[in-house]
Amino acid sequence: MIGLLLGTAAAASDSGDRVWDENANQSLTYTWTPQTYSGFYYDLDTGEGSENLTVQLEEGRRVIEDGNLQYFTKPIETEFEYGGWGSYQVIGFMAERYFAGYTENTDFVNDDISVISDGQLSKVLLDDDEERSLYAGSSLLLSEGYSLNIVEVDISGDKVWVQLEKDGDVIEDSFLSSNDDYVYETDLGDTEDVPLIAVHFSEIFTGRETTAVFVEGIFQVSDEYVKIEGGDEFGELEVGSISSSGIRMENEDSISLSKGDTVELMGRLGFVVADADELRFALEVEASEPGSYELRGTVYDEIFNTTVWTPFNFEGFYYNIDEDVSTERLVIKELEGRSIDDEMLVYSTKPELVEFEREDWGGYEVIGFLAEKYFAGYPEDAFGDSDRVSVLSDSILSKVLIDEDDKKSLFTGSSLILENGYSLKAAEIDVNGKSVLFELYKDGDLLDTGIVSSNGDYVYEADIGGADDVPMIAVHVSTVFRGTEVDAVFVEGIFQISDDYLELEEGDSFGEMEIVSVSSSGVIMENEDSISLSRDDTIDLMENVKFRVADSSELRFYPFVEVVKGDGGQLDIEMPDTLVVGEEVEILVTARGVSVGDVELFFEDESIGRTGDEGSLGYTPDSEGSFTVSAEKGGYVSGSKEVDVLAEGSRKLEIEVSPDPIREGDTISIKVTDSIGDKPVSGADVFFGGEDLGEQTNEAGIVSYWVTAPGTYKINASKAGYEAGEAVIEVLEHRAEFVFTNLTVEPASVEAGAAVKVTVQVENTGNAEDESTVELLVNGEAVDSETVSLGAGESTTLEFSHMEEEPGTYTVEIGDLSGTYEATEKTPFLSAALTLGILLTVFVVFRRGKGKN
Repeated sequence: MIGLLLGTAAAASDSGDRVWDENANQSLTYTWTPQTYSGFYYDLDTGEGSENLTVQLEEGRRVIEDGNLQYFTKPIETEFEYGGWGSYQVIGFMAERYFAGYTENTDFVNDDISVISDGQLSKVLLDDDEERSLYAGSSLLLSEGYSLNIVEVDISGDKVWVQLEKDGDVIEDSFLSSNDDYVYETDLGDTEDVPLIAVHFSEIFTGRETTAVFVEGIFQVSDEYVKIEGGDEFGELEVGSISSSGIRMENEDSISLSKGDTVELMGRLGFVVADADELRFALEVEASEPGSYELRGTVYDEIFNTTVWTPFNFEGFYYNIDEDVSTERLVIKELEGRSIDDEMLVYSTKPELVEFEREDWGGYEVIGFLAEKYFAGYPEDAFGDSDRVSVLSDSILSKVLIDEDDKKSLFTGSSLILENGYSLKAAEIDVNGKSVLFELYKDGDLLDTGIVSSNGDYVYEADIGGADDVPMIAVHVSTVFRGTEVDAVFVEGIFQISDDYLELEEGDSFGEMEIVSVSSSGVIMENEDSISLSRDDTIDLMENVKFRVADSSELRFYPFVEVVKGDGGQLDIEMPDTLVVGEEVEILVTARGVSVGDVELFFEDESIGRTGDEGSLGYTPDSEGSFTVSAEKGGYVSGSKEVDVLAEGSRKLEIEVSPDPIREGDTISIKVTDSIGDKPVSGADVFFGGEDLGEQTNEAGIVSYWVTAPGTYKINASKAGYEAGEAVIEVLEHRAEFVFTNLTVEPASVEAGAAVKVTVQVENTGNAEDESTVELLVNGEAVDSETVSLGAGESTTLEFSHMEEEPGTYTVEIGDLSGTYEATEKTPFLSAALTLGILLTVFVVFRRGKGKN
């Protein structure tokens, strides 16, 4: 095992962890690999990864000299999600996944195509094998403005006419049969005839009332590519070579690893350096954009026989790099083949003291539990309270919801939006401008009031479980301001813990793990049953901590957690959807309902300035077109907004469609408005799925339409003097979906000839009422059935009775569920006459015996 055991000295190594620490006896030459760092592209099934980063450090120095940071990445083969297409080449580059080419193993190409040989990389936009049904007039929406329109199915029902559209322009027609692939080829930079889009049409269906096509496989590569040549610079690194075998880069200049710094290496990849005297830094991918991210630990394989995971080699566990505080540890004590026997997987965690983001507040106790950050208690004198508070002593954990020191401004009457339904309202500022009256609300109800002066703290205490008077919310007021026109309060420090607490007791189970001890010193859990590491399995260890196992004969697996970015700290951009060249617009940036200052704003890729303390910035566009406005600030989730800029004097049509959601058979209302002023536009022509509705909008700007088939459709509107408007809607299928759960067979063992009771819960998870015949199968044969009728969202429990005359083990099936029971041999049965005869014989013998006495 190469991984570092946290808290103990480890042998010098050149890889294995994501954190490098000068006090951990790690090699000065250190490499991050796909097996050891979750940001790099890695194919668990094949065990192949793409990227490697090696640093060469000098003892006692906080600098990486030029040429001492080397990066290498290579293309590797990966299978399409749709199995019938074979495989293609993918490459990780700057911790992002790119398309590198097609090979002889790609079903829909004749020759190898290597875009990386031409120094080009494109993003893989779509790769799935989801089955979709499409109808004439509907569109298969792809990325980057492409859509594949289903024009018509021929009368014989064996061909479909499709048109590929890009930004509203038809670029290609094609005619396909069942089990055909639609493939769109075009030149990609210097590489000719690259298949950018592939769609597999599995079936074409023609009925009396409807025609449909079924798609089962989509692959799309971006037509926008990254051009790479020798000498190109990406952040701190410069390209040394590029070929079909890979890309090599190294740092051209020295890189300083200053205390508390974040070093942007290239793209989203960087080093986070601890704000500490000792040198400690970690490789990290910036993941501020909303979305789901997998954080995995070092892979267990034939190279890294890792059986201990800590925050040093598992990014999912809680870790404070500045203070070197970690609490969680997962250990496999013994691994037998593909099995972890019961009590051989041990998880432990303990509370540690960390500083508030607002340092003047001191510290509080934190504990990582199930890969999430929880509050465990306060030391003495927290917020002026002399008593120590330990909620963990009461077997309680509470989530840390907010811990920040960013400067925010509130105006009189406005509220600071907190978590869990709480909000703090700046109700009034006193006439002298020295203090503010706060009102704390929970779900709209007033809970508390408090008066706070400049450089003071508002603290709200509450009982959490068995712990009394726990400071749950703290807000530091840096300045109270009273002006002639505006009254404001400036906040610089917020801390909040949840009032929804987690109660722990010995014997409680979390997935495969059971608590064996809980106290003020920590929590220990073990697996109560054995865990099988089966091929291609995902094992729910404990809540959001899981094992993912390779679909391979070689045992290969890693722990991971999935985190969702987008809650708390999300920057929101408030501005009109449509701008006009030469006309200034105010852009307001908020988070949690409060304006945020010092946010950098970008118009496309160009920085246009930073917001002031009031969270706003004025901007005048100078060119027309469609643009992305984005907002970025450290510690926040970046925000973005799409806007259209019109030429001076221009106007554009906007389209609103109701109801939402839309289902087949609905009559929809299509409203067309003027982008400037949001006024209704009458007399506009409206098109649905490319077909003119034949009716113009009325004085309210509305036209109605009856939708008859599910699918994704484009709605267009046009009128002289306006730029055309477009909207995309999804029409949901009106159908029932019966799902079976909770199958029970009782008792598990009966005598042959005796009945068992079989129950199952049936739920209609669809959106329409319908009936279904539910069959009971025993050893694959239907033995009983019952018809059930359910409305959307309704459920019921069905009960069957069944018996078998012959002894044996019987498999019971309903839907996709199955269970078993055993029929045993019958107990021997004596006739009444024979039984009576035996009893009489016994009685006579007994009487004779008594007579002899």
